[in-house]
Amino acid sequence: MKLLTLPGVEQGSAPAQAAGFIDVHLHCFTGSAWAQQVLEQSAELRRQGFSHVVAIGMVNTRLSYDEVRTLIPGWVENRGNPQYHELDELLEHARRSEGFIIPLVDTRYLWGDVASTLGGYLEQGVRGIKGIWLTDNNDIGVKGVPETFGITLEEYRRREWEIFSYAQENDLPLLYHMDAREHADTMAAMMQDFPRVRVNFPHFGIGRKPFSKILDDHPGVYTDMANLISHLRKNPESYRDFIIHYQDQVCLGSDAFLYDMGSIVQYLEALRGLGLPEEVLHKVCSVNPRAFLGKALP
Repeated sequence: MKLLTLPGVEQGSAPAQAAGFIDVHLHCFTGSAWAQQVLEQSAELRRQGFSHVVAIGMVNTRLSYDEVRTLIPGWVENRGNPQYHELDELLEHARRSEGFIIPLVDTRYLWGDVASTLGGYLEQGVRGIKGIWLTDNNDIGVKGVPETFGITLEEYRRREWEIFSYAQENDLPLLYHMDAREHADTMAAMMQDFPRVRVNFPHFGIGRKPFSKILDDHPGVYTDMANLISHLRKNPESYRDFIIHYQDQVCLGSDAFLYDMGSIVQYLEALRGLGLPEEVLHKVCSVNPRAFLGKALP
């Protein structure tokens, strides 16, 4: 991996770890058989100037494989728990990384009382929450949560509102996948009801134009460029202008898997290729991720 540096910081040093890069958006899908590879890649990223990565683990306590698989995009290669109940493995990866990996719990399969269930995950070591708005009309082409769980749209909406409420009340970072092209009104309603929540709507809100109003109206909202590297390279001037305009709200995020963390560096290279001012790059890669994560950082 190519060495990339932060301005004014010697990489691999104690100050670099305090002010280093943070990728706020990875996924687990990585079992214990890959533990050594995860450690080796984590060590390499530390040498590259990273201080942390944020990884998301799913839970599945009641659905069969056929049921659980319908809520996951077909292109995902799972190298972890075959039933996608991967939180234990993620927490073990995080423990072995000595604070480098920050674990978040994916709530798409959340079942039961929201507060007590999430509280139980926090007691196990989870540091934040990942949510996703998955009605039948969604941008990743999977089955909706209401249909999968046999609940109404209103019941599903109530559950997601409770997730936002729990994140706000407990000062937890909430990474929440939502497509502003289709659900801008719902996104705005969430922020109206939970103005203090620290939320990252990733992938630049899917559609930058409808999402821009959310960023304008709620300066405490964050976003990331996860899984958008081809777009950054294809249309660099447009994305450069967007990132500079929202430089206090954009975070580094890749959508990488724990078994392939080397791909994270490509996002740093893509950001460098945009010709961003150094102070903006520092905000995106370090300052904003730290503000979003807050007390989730060790």
